Amino acid sequence: MCCCPVSRSIHPVSNPTLLHEQEVAQAVQHYVGKVQGKHSYRDLACTFLAQTGLAQTGLAQTGDEPLFRHFKDDLYEYITASVDREYGQRTFYNQLHAHLKTSLSHSNDQRLNDFLLVRTCSQLLNFLVVESPQSPQHFVFLDLITNLGATLTTGLLLKIVLLCRKVKPYLERRLSILFNHYEAHSREAVQWLVLALEHANIALSTHFGAIDLSFVR
Repeated sequence: MCCCPVSRSIHPVSNPTLLHEQEVAQAVQHYVGKVQGKHSYRDLACTFLAQTGLAQTGLAQTGDEPLFRHFKDDLYEYITASVDREYGQRTFYNQLHAHLKTSLSHSNDQRLNDFLLVRTCSQLLNFLVVESPQSPQHFVFLDLITNLGATLTTGLLLKIVLLCRKVKPYLERRLSILFNHYEAHSREAVQWLVLALEHANIALSTHFGAIDLSFVR
């Protein structure tokens, strides 16, 4: 499947978010513009998919797919490339490496397939955001938001969803768990979550919505 979005007409609309106009413009620029050299998030995902023999619509088995253990190593590099080194070296790199190492470890010597891709990405969202309503711990997510900010943290989540579109509803459910968890709190008390939800909405809308924003680059 082509990684380029389909061109569509643009119709002016009022700001549907709780962010200021300038914040919305900066967020849109970040999620569709260049973030690593000359590459956007979509470019980075397409390159990673091509290098690992993947396609966004699923994995066509050819026998040349990487071993699952090697894919997880590459996935670690793909994610950490967008994380500030000083922050990552504190605890995040080690936490992420440990998570991926133990994730579906019984399948390490299998060839990568669509099932392993979906499960790995969904479990990664558990780790980065929140696991479940029954286990709503979200220390990693809160730490990312606090240290990297809502924009860069959302960018990490976007990188995962662009690799595997099947987990987009899964990410939305993770965020809804946090919304329900803090539903009784005032907006001022959970401003970090408000920012995270608004940025997630913008990031997903720019890539999976009906409007072509590629001109922003």
